[in-house]
Amino acid sequence: MDMEPVCASPSSSQQTITLLTSNVLLGHLFRHFLDSCAEWKVNLLSPDELDVSDGDLWLLDVSSVDPQRISSILERLLLCGPGALVNASLAEAVRLLERHPDINGVFFSHSSREQLLSGLDTLSRGGVWLPRMVMEHLLLQLRRMRQSAESMAALTAREQEILCLVGKGLSNGEIAEQLCLSPHTIKSHVHNLLGKLGASNRVEAVFLLRNRLGWS
Repeated sequence: MDMEPVCASPSSSQQTITLLTSNVLLGHLFRHFLDSCAEWKVNLLSPDELDVSDGDLWLLDVSSVDPQRISSILERLLLCGPGALVNASLAEAVRLLERHPDINGVFFSHSSREQLLSGLDTLSRGGVWLPRMVMEHLLLQLRRMRQSAESMAALTAREQEILCLVGKGLSNGEIAEQLCLSPHTIKSHVHNLLGKLGASNRVEAVFLLRNRLGWS
């Protein structure tokens, strides 16, 4: 049975929620849904009409925006105040949070009315509203990055130097010539650093070097 919206306790002053969407129907449904909530005023704008002078809380309907434009819109949106994603998939939410960590909330397309209202109330009070799946994914990534950083710190200065040269595409022989060491010594160093990083081959080690640890 469909349930009536249950609004949070009215705050001392009405706050403006601005939904950026190109989906007119979604916008009108969203406004109709929150009409009974006296503490919120709803503004509807298309993503191209973003006005940095108005709005206490911003929601971006990512399903109605060209994926190539989402980041540029978010960069402007997050300068206005707290912002959240609407109709985002798990993969989209994680990717955008990695690039824009100031995003305060995420609402999936299947979020219930109760979840939406609770989330909006939390966000309007300055909190963060992230689904459990998003939190688990981000936590797992953080642990992997920490493990990689700890593994890199365990490398000797020589091993780090050799790994950097491996990342430039040099062979063991070329590295040996550049460092005035024997190819056998370089091979031994590479074997040791792969073990410390938990990498199965040189390609995986370079992936850790560039993607997880941010080395150029």
